[in-house]
Amino acid sequence: MCGRYTLYSDKKAIEVQFDVAIADDDLIQPDYNAAPGTVRPVVLTQGTHDRVAGALKWGLVPPFVKDLSDWKPLINARSETVNEKPSFKKAFQRKRCIVPANGFYEWKDFGDGKKIPFYIRLLNQDLFGMAGIYETHKDGSGNELHTFAILTTEANALMQPLHDRMPVILREDDYNVWLNPVQPRPEMLQSLLRPYPTEYMSAYKVGTNVNNARNNGPDLINPRLK
Repeated sequence: MCGRYTLYSDKKAIEVQFDVAIADDDLIQPDYNAAPGTVRPVVLTQGTHDRVAGALKWGLVPPFVKDLSDWKPLINARSETVNEKPSFKKAFQRKRCIVPANGFYEWKDFGDGKKIPFYIRLLNQDLFGMAGIYETHKDGSGNELHTFAILTTEANALMQPLHDRMPVILREDDYNVWLNPVQPRPEMLQSLLRPYPTEYMSAYKVGTNVNNARNNGPDLINPRLK
């Protein structure tokens, strides 16, 4: 699962990492507690090959949904079944995106009823991309809602003590394949949706201030002292 993450890299770093030009300076703002329901920057393709950065709401709403008030947005999609579920299948086939991040949070229950948050990041790079899918929903008046979900896979050895799922972290060499809107081979896409190598990741305890989505700032990713 991935329910909170960070993105604090500046615009230039994101442009270089994902080979995308970002026209809107306000799109990239430091966020140390990105939560479901918020509008986030994602990288996708426009037309056939041109990459663009878009502002999408975290929590996928498929086009077939009639009543938004009766629909719970989907923040994650299981990579093993993403090509089978009606809510995700069309997006997986034609509307894939990359979600820039510097790290993500997971909570572990130590048995006393209190869950302790952990911050997980990569050791070999500060900025990375998580695999995502997106959709556009139109209401009866033609108003459009652009949303996305983050794909998850089975946990690697680092994550297993915390949770049995983790977000799919893409290798840089796989960005072009993942973003290709006319990729005809689902098996090739599925081959990208694997756990990131344990030896290139780290996890450590952080303070419980991250539990409240209203809290933000670099202090949230400081290691917990006790």
